[in-house]
Amino acid sequence: MAKFETTMLLFLSSIEGTKNGDVYDVVLGRDGFEVISEKSNSKFRDEIKQIVSKKFQKGNRAVLSTRAGGIRIIPDDIYINFKKRVKTKKTSSGKKVPTAIQEAGSAFVMEQVLKNNAKFETPISIKQDQKTYKGLEKIFGSHKDKLNDWIHSYYEHQSAFFKEFQPSQWSVFEHGGEDFMAFIKKQAKNVKTKTVSGDFKDVGKYETWNPTDIWAVKDKDKVKKEIDDAIDDRGQTLDELNNVLLSLMNSTPTKLIGLSLKKIDPSETASFAYVNKDPKRVEFAKVEKTKMSDIKIEIKTEKSQDGMSQGAYVLFGKYTINIIRTPGDNKFTNLKFESVIKGSGGRGGAAPVELVADLLKSKSPGYNISFINKHQEYPQTSEDFYDDSRDYEKMYNSLRQYITGTSGYIEFRNRIIEMFDSDREKNRLVAQSKLMQLHFFSDALARNSNSPEFWTDLLYLSLKVGTRFAPHGKLA
Repeated sequence: MAKFETTMLLFLSSIEGTKNGDVYDVVLGRDGFEVISEKSNSKFRDEIKQIVSKKFQKGNRAVLSTRAGGIRIIPDDIYINFKKRVKTKKTSSGKKVPTAIQEAGSAFVMEQVLKNNAKFETPISIKQDQKTYKGLEKIFGSHKDKLNDWIHSYYEHQSAFFKEFQPSQWSVFEHGGEDFMAFIKKQAKNVKTKTVSGDFKDVGKYETWNPTDIWAVKDKDKVKKEIDDAIDDRGQTLDELNNVLLSLMNSTPTKLIGLSLKKIDPSETASFAYVNKDPKRVEFAKVEKTKMSDIKIEIKTEKSQDGMSQGAYVLFGKYTINIIRTPGDNKFTNLKFESVIKGSGGRGGAAPVELVADLLKSKSPGYNISFINKHQEYPQTSEDFYDDSRDYEKMYNSLRQYITGTSGYIEFRNRIIEMFDSDREKNRLVAQSKLMQLHFFSDALARNSNSPEFWTDLLYLSLKVGTRFAPHGKLA
């Protein structure tokens, strides 16, 4: 089944144009595959069903429609669900390379080093190695015109990794729907995590806990048994699972390590770093010493083409946390908490919103936290704004020292009303997100204006650092 999952993942990712829409990305989650597309109507879903049926419906295997409009493949019991994409920046030619293909490419290049003793001294050497390049072309399929955009990253990934570890240490690299990834996801379902209130709950999405894209494994069957023996039916905690993974990562030689992969800009080199091996003492020692005087908070309200600047930032050292609306296709959306590392060429990551809510409550004792990261609860029109019972004037005034672009609440309020009354949809979306920003910062700073710990912990959440997250390695 695991092998079939991998085959299905790459096949779905290779589908680009259909009569009724394009496949933008494919993700393997807890509930099966999720096909993200420009359109998610019944014609598009039926066409994908026909394509999958033609490819895989053989013998006793059948492809069926489900009530929710998805697809079920039996007897494998694999589900394919559909989701309309939220538009983000596209690649140079307009089509994003699906995540599954990106990861498969990096794992394949590392496998070439491992199994075929390939030696890549430069990015060009990957292109010149006929077997490797043809294998990458096969993986990229209809996206192979984008392959050259990833060659530098693949070279840097394998170069940085094999500087840290010898190829002889490993028996396999696995990604996506391979059986080890499926095994780890199953283990994550068997453990509980402790909440701020002291209760225990399910871990939730695998990606929230573990940012690993591919796994490097030595003696896979032995490693799986070691994890299985440690996580039995007694209901272990997430800390215990993390400790098992940490023990395997710290063993001599290393038996297992999950790798988070970041695209490397052509002008940059990659480096390997442990994350959560000893997070506060090793990786982020300087962050731990941060004082509140070292932290700068900016809430932008300057005029822009969207009516008002979207920006709201927490800045310390080389790290910045962007607290802005989640990009949406002309839709109201929630706030996201996303870190950027200066000089890294990329983003650090996004903090799981439910953990941000837990952090806000735990770090604000004795204060009634009313902020909720749910856009449905905030104004969408000027009439809603007039009727809203929240005291935005009080929030604005409490944050005055952090706000730039407006001289006072009256100017801010009038601009928000203009944005809600605008014929341009983007202006209305930004107006709502500015009100959400005011509410978040007002609650967060009520108890944490002199405490750097809240803000450094928020950074840790975005970087997946801390006991709540899996120990892993990052190639960035």
